[in-house]
Amino acid sequence: MKKTSLSQFGLDENKSTAYLTMLEIGSASILEISKKSGINRSMLYEIIDALIELGLVYKSVRGKKIRFVAREPEVIQQLLAQKLQKFETLLPGLKILAEKNMSKPAVTFHEGINGIKQVYLGAIHSKEKKLYAFVGVESLLSKTKVLEIFWDEEFKKERQKRNVFGQLIVPDNVAGRKFQIKDNQNFRESKLVNAELYNFPAEVLMYDDTVVFISYTQHEEYAVEIRSPAIAETLKMIWKFIWKAGSRGD
Repeated sequence: MKKTSLSQFGLDENKSTAYLTMLEIGSASILEISKKSGINRSMLYEIIDALIELGLVYKSVRGKKIRFVAREPEVIQQLLAQKLQKFETLLPGLKILAEKNMSKPAVTFHEGINGIKQVYLGAIHSKEKKLYAFVGVESLLSKTKVLEIFWDEEFKKERQKRNVFGQLIVPDNVAGRKFQIKDNQNFRESKLVNAELYNFPAEVLMYDDTVVFISYTQHEEYAVEIRSPAIAETLKMIWKFIWKAGSRGD
């Protein structure tokens, strides 16, 4: 086991090293722990005091001899469970604060392919369990297949887990028809519109109170996310009008 492997559970490198060393060698003096772990003795006192305070180590005194013993690993599990329980009591209040902030209009810029992926992953938390979009499939595929693979694999799986369905309007061209064929396996429904009139060079994604404009052309990769109930509702109305107009929207 790596000495830093407990860092993700709240122990820094030195605390993790000291605890794992004591767990390995059993009851030990400061000198023994220092030699085995490579941590300076003067620093080790402070580290062990912190571990004692966390409940991961206890002090054993026999006469003038002081030794330290690591508690069983299950203690870490118990501590994490206690922290989770405390956090759950705070969660309702945190949600109220988040909802207050969500009611305020906001604009966020996301740069690059990774930024665009983050936008998509954010959309899977849609409260209405529905994503609406105008998708420029030709633009999407003309530059890279990275996003197509991401859509077909990670994005689809995460949406299915949360039962978030996609309804998309795409241009009626070769790329759009190939895209539509994958609808069932990708947990979505798409409709084709006249590509001569509506060959979208970018994408507009809508869900809840959020609208995202996504550009993945030859010269730019970014997304602009706007959180505004009025703007989101207006664009959804436009989307629904086109969706209901027919399969081709001529």
